[in-house]
Amino acid sequence: MRPSLSPLLAGLPLLLAASPALAQDAVKMDIVRVGQVGQASPAFIVKAQVGLDDLTVNLKCGSATASQKGAVASGNTVRLDLDVKVGQHTCTGRLAIRAKDGSEGEMPLKFDVTMHPPLSVHVPRDTVDLSGRSLEVVLDRPAKEVKVEVVGPGGVVIGNGSNGAGPFAAGQSIPLSWTDSGDEAIQLRVVGTDVDGFWGQVDLSPWAYEVPHEDVVFESGQAVIRPEETPKLEAALAEVGKIVEKYGAVAKINLYVAGYTDTVGPAASNVTLSRARAKAIASWFKAQGFDHPIYFQGFGEQGLAVATPDETDEAANRRAAYIVAAEAPPVGGAIPSKDWKKL
Repeated sequence: MRPSLSPLLAGLPLLLAASPALAQDAVKMDIVRVGQVGQASPAFIVKAQVGLDDLTVNLKCGSATASQKGAVASGNTVRLDLDVKVGQHTCTGRLAIRAKDGSEGEMPLKFDVTMHPPLSVHVPRDTVDLSGRSLEVVLDRPAKEVKVEVVGPGGVVIGNGSNGAGPFAAGQSIPLSWTDSGDEAIQLRVVGTDVDGFWGQVDLSPWAYEVPHEDVVFESGQAVIRPEETPKLEAALAEVGKIVEKYGAVAKINLYVAGYTDTVGPAASNVTLSRARAKAIASWFKAQGFDHPIYFQGFGEQGLAVATPDETDEAANRRAAYIVAAEAPPVGGAIPSKDWKKL
């Protein structure tokens, strides 16, 4: 048997002398050596150059097996997808054919394949510069290209950019910039492609809005919302609704409620009190039918709006922040920690 071999199978030993029918290149073979979970598997491909009464292929790749048996018309292709686990595998097996003139031939098979996990695409948040229209991308495998698509209000694509100057090394920080229409960027869709053509994507929503509102006044040491304070929350809820209407069709919506106190009293007690008040406000929003995830956190005396010494009664520091965002607010300034609790 003398099948026509692609370079991927060059060097495999051939068994049994070929008949005239087989001498004219009875089959051509190829291997897809690399796959990625969720996109494509490695594969063994056979194309019949002549009509075959029988094509038999048996392969074993680690714990995975693949087989084919049956007639194949001239010009038809048989593809055996290799359902292998993540990692590198040596495939062994046998291919045999019987042509319509009764001639036969066979050969052993041995080749290596690799299955990759999903490609990791990471954008460090501190590299995202919306005003400068740039960011950096890191892939966990050698890459040939990164792209970004910028989505604005209403889900309209308002800009894009790419960097196809690869190959880039795995773990390398790849600069990426874009141009856009000047409208507000609500979402950045970043796609990385590795050297084998497989891709991964990460969607960023680097926006956040602190809702303007009038602060609820609680009784001293208490976290119960009094009826006369609810109009303030109703007004804030209306503002939140406007933000949801503008961004909800494009980006995920979360509400973050942060509570603060002045410096009167023990610091630890103030953290507990501010957390209870933030939770009370968050619970009120949920009770009104706000159907997006709500998180709360109490910061006590941390993140003071007005810097004061200890034991200072300052009304401006007895406040709450209502932040609507797709992602948790970054730590810094008035958000000294990321220990948000989901309601």
